[in-house]
Amino acid sequence: MGLFDKILGEKSEQTEVPDLEELMQSEGDVVSPPADFYVKRVDLRNEGDGELAMNELASKNIIILNVVPLSKQPKRLKEILSKLKMHSNKTNGDIALLSNDMIILTPTNVKIVKSKPKPKRSGTAIS
Repeated sequence: MGLFDKILGEKSEQTEVPDLEELMQSEGDVVSPPADFYVKRVDLRNEGDGELAMNELASKNIIILNVVPLSKQPKRLKEILSKLKMHSNKTNGDIALLSNDMIILTPTNVKIVKSKPKPKRSGTAIS
């Protein structure tokens, strides 16, 4: 083992990436002691699930909304999301896209820090 191998570690050793699903597994939905607010996942299948999300927001819970079940019905999905966005604006909550499949909704007075898209650089240099 050379001096650099001692400093930098052996090259043959590879860093093992942990299995995140295994690390995040829990014992179920039991919360002890009860919390003041919760982060809940809601699968959006129909208008009733949209109402459920609004009721959870009224209870000051944060919602992670899975939109995959309605992804094959884009018109219906757009209508429900429009209602949820109006509800967020009316109640001073917030809504943001986490991924193409997940949306986050926050209750009253909880805002989401959204990153602004970086401006595209043009090939022209400013002198």
